[in-house]
Amino acid sequence: MGTPTIGGTTTGSVTENSGVIITGQLEDVGFATGTADDTFTITSSASYGMASVNPATGLWSYDLNDADPTIQALDPGDTLSDIFTVRMLDADGRSDTQVITITISGAVCFAAGTLITTPAGPRAVETLCAGMEVQTMDAGAQPLLWVGKQRIAPKEIAENIRLRPVVIKAGALGQDLPTRELRVSRQHRMLISGPIVQDIFGAPDILVPAIRLVGTPGITLGEAPQGIDYFHVLLADHHILFADGAPSESFLTGPQAMATLSDTDRAEITALMPQIALPHHLAKPARPVPISGRDVRHYRKTLTRANGCLLEDMPVLLPACLKE
Repeated sequence: MGTPTIGGTTTGSVTENSGVIITGQLEDVGFATGTADDTFTITSSASYGMASVNPATGLWSYDLNDADPTIQALDPGDTLSDIFTVRMLDADGRSDTQVITITISGAVCFAAGTLITTPAGPRAVETLCAGMEVQTMDAGAQPLLWVGKQRIAPKEIAENIRLRPVVIKAGALGQDLPTRELRVSRQHRMLISGPIVQDIFGAPDILVPAIRLVGTPGITLGEAPQGIDYFHVLLADHHILFADGAPSESFLTGPQAMATLSDTDRAEITALMPQIALPHHLAKPARPVPISGRDVRHYRKTLTRANGCLLEDMPVLLPACLKE
């Protein structure tokens, strides 16, 4: 008999308030071994959710506790890791252990009523469907692969502040953008640009979660007493779109964002983009996405002192259809 060695799925991703229970399969991959005589147990529990493992099969599951104070206080736009440890013991008393790492993050989407720029003019996001073209900043008109919808009920909004939208007043980003009030989910990333962005982040423009801009004049956490419909807009690649005139992102097929979707939606996207199911697939963002919340806070303070705006140099950034 060989030495038991745990292999299989050792990572997972979930988004707060998604209600998704994630799972993974462990197995004995040691030389001349198998899982038939193995017993799996959890020896170190998760901190922010409930982890369990089937003793006979090695199938583990993780259910995030959205009521945990640490999850409620998670700095939006960042990710939080949770871990638990599984031990595998074979019939001869030999064992191996494996740490399972869970990445926790948030959702990205537009609210119903948002006008998305298309080659034929602005269209409400809820009227878009696969095959229609939208205007992108870098590649002109591009076809939509998929449009998804997530309904947040009034009761859910009332019980969880983190489901409320971020409201960006007309002109709050600078350069008279957005052209009217824009509502997005907290984690939806907006483009910011200018010399201060270059100085702090080393790039002329970056993508920042909307919630990190709250407190900037004209950007607040909104109300939604009647509930809200959020929409995901997917293209073949991650792109900068124009939402009520303001540059913002399309859906990025990273593991955190995919974890926010229903099983049906994930299956639809995977059928359209099989590469995202590959173990080492990395979704490439259209612009740099800073990890450090401290850097974003430093940027905002610097911007305030300079009396600057979030979007500068926009004549360079805007496509021809929006300059006319």
